[in-house]
Amino acid sequence: GAAAAAAAETRVGKKLSDMTTRRVIILVLVMLFVMPQFAPSTNMALGIDEFLQSSQFGADVLYQRWRSYCPTANSSTSPWCLQSPDPPADAAQGRRQVSRSVFEQALLHFVYNHHGGGFAQQLFWVGASSPRLAAQRPDEAFGYLGELLRLGQKRYLGKSGLALEEWDGHFVRPGWDTAVEPLSQAVKERFTHKWEERCEGFVGVPVQPSTEVFDKTACSTTESLRCAEREFSVPFSLNRDEEQDFGFLFTFDIRATSQMEASLNMLQTIFICFAVGLGAMSFSKDANELLLYPIERMIAKMETIKDNPLEAMRLGDLEYRREELIQAGRKEELAQMGRCWKLIYRYKYMKKTKEPMETIMLEKTIIKLGGLLALGFGEVGAEIVGRHMQGSTTASVNPSSPGQKVSVVIGIATIRDFNHALTVLKERVVLFVNKVAEIVHGCVDDYHGATNKNVGDCFMTVWRLSALPPERQKKLADMAIMSFVRIVAEVNKSRVLSVYREHPGLLQRVQGFRVQLGFGLHSGWAIEGAIGSEYKIDAEYLSPHLQTTSRLQTAATSYGVWMLVSHRMMDLCSEDFVRLCRLIDHVRVVGVRHPMRVYTLDLDAEALQVVTKVAEPATRNRFKIRQIREARKNEKLLEECNISEFFSEEDDLVKMREKYSKEFFYRFSMAYRNYEAGEWLAARDMFHTCHYAPRADIGRAVITSEADWPSDGPTVMLLRFMKQFDFE
Repeated sequence: GAAAAAAAETRVGKKLSDMTTRRVIILVLVMLFVMPQFAPSTNMALGIDEFLQSSQFGADVLYQRWRSYCPTANSSTSPWCLQSPDPPADAAQGRRQVSRSVFEQALLHFVYNHHGGGFAQQLFWVGASSPRLAAQRPDEAFGYLGELLRLGQKRYLGKSGLALEEWDGHFVRPGWDTAVEPLSQAVKERFTHKWEERCEGFVGVPVQPSTEVFDKTACSTTESLRCAEREFSVPFSLNRDEEQDFGFLFTFDIRATSQMEASLNMLQTIFICFAVGLGAMSFSKDANELLLYPIERMIAKMETIKDNPLEAMRLGDLEYRREELIQAGRKEELAQMGRCWKLIYRYKYMKKTKEPMETIMLEKTIIKLGGLLALGFGEVGAEIVGRHMQGSTTASVNPSSPGQKVSVVIGIATIRDFNHALTVLKERVVLFVNKVAEIVHGCVDDYHGATNKNVGDCFMTVWRLSALPPERQKKLADMAIMSFVRIVAEVNKSRVLSVYREHPGLLQRVQGFRVQLGFGLHSGWAIEGAIGSEYKIDAEYLSPHLQTTSRLQTAATSYGVWMLVSHRMMDLCSEDFVRLCRLIDHVRVVGVRHPMRVYTLDLDAEALQVVTKVAEPATRNRFKIRQIREARKNEKLLEECNISEFFSEEDDLVKMREKYSKEFFYRFSMAYRNYEAGEWLAARDMFHTCHYAPRADIGRAVITSEADWPSDGPTVMLLRFMKQFDFE
């Protein structure tokens, strides 16, 4: 069973075989029909066989007329006309004169009908011979026959013959379907004078007016025509005795036929070349469409994926676009067809859809595998895959290749209260995580970042800074923070995620449950490479800064803020963006030699309303959607695009910042300076006044417990820290 399935003919091979068979049959049928048309004898338009039969028939009829005039007596006695040039004066003289007249008219009729006109072959020479006479009187035979055959002699015709002037009027008929041309005066005179030209043992006269009449030493047939240009015709309706007594020879000029045959042969050669070439092109077209072109497309796609594995996603979009164009063209073509043709067309299309070619399936598989490769490995994985694929002469994978040191911005986003969600949602937690991941990945990608790893509730994102100019690094640093701001906004606006706010199991475990994420952002160096063995590898970043970022994300929950950003990250950002952030502490991080200042960007996500009605996209075309997204991404990289201005231009960002007054930031900044300078009592008093909105009793209210402290998370965190040391 398995062997038989493996040996089964593929659909591509079967299709190519069927198409080749059909084309071979068509080519053979065309050749069988067309090839006979290049032969004069079988050409339907020329019909030269009919002409050849007319010449032979005319020669036989002419000999019968001669036989009636001068019959053969017996095998030992010559006919009367060969014994003496003068006819005997007897009772049969009148009959012989009539027979002579009939013979001459038959000869002239034959000459008139074959010397010119529309015939492919023309009568060139007429002659006669007598082997018996030549044997009896060798010196006189040709002269005797020449005088005997001269037309218009009164001694042979009496009153029965036609005068020379009457020939054209008798034999030329303008109204006939086949035009009969008159004889020239020179040709007429040749027939009425003694026939003297000797050719091939015959004596005769040339019929064509342009032909020179030679004497006894030359022959116009051999002088004017080559062997391939002449053809002979003799009567066949005679016996051996008659053949010895008298015989005719008609020489035809077949130069027109030879030229026509040569032309037809050339046309035949051209046709064969054309037919074979067209057949080869047809066969090649089938092979190209079914095999070569798909293979070339696959090679091009593999080269693209090899050079940049992330391009596999674009290839999928381009393939989708190509399929849409084909579909649109098919619909347009179908709209112009009649009902019957539509049924036939749809049947063929349905058959193609049900049984796609293996090459098409393989091509789409390559695109899908490339897309999965790009999705699975991410940006760092793409670099690793690219290095492994370029210049490789072996198919084996070597996971032990060295890594590469790069400068990056590292971001970590973690879903808060994930353990509660995992316990409550169980199997459906995968859907929950994927909905969050869709927002995280989309926002990070919009701001030119890449998600490197998904680990349960944690998403690691990177922005590569290596080999980029300082201005571009500054723009990417701003966009890294902005991408996390957008994630906060989209998560809290999401109609899909808002459902979990009312989930009874989650509300029982977490009071006022909302989907929240914590973020940490840091910058530094990292080693990117493939980590694993021949059994499994992962594209990873190895760096102590990765642990620092993770600790910043964890500490964000303690500070009651959405995100914590290191001072090294802030050093990369633009001045306008730094003003939007708030310095909240100066701490020692485990694993970091020097203390680190940490910042946050204050956001009030509760100010956003859930989007209850999702706006319809401008287009459902996936290709156009990706184009629009890429155009939007590229606009952010333009020099005139200032990321910090989004906070004053976009409604969502404006709403999330409305809660925080300028006075709050001024008071917190002053309190923090005292805190960092060691003036903790002054810092305590100032922190007590750090409310988001101005209050009338600020500075006069008595603070007796933590319940009277401001609600700001970093403020509470610092007050608790100083309280441990009695604010001293």
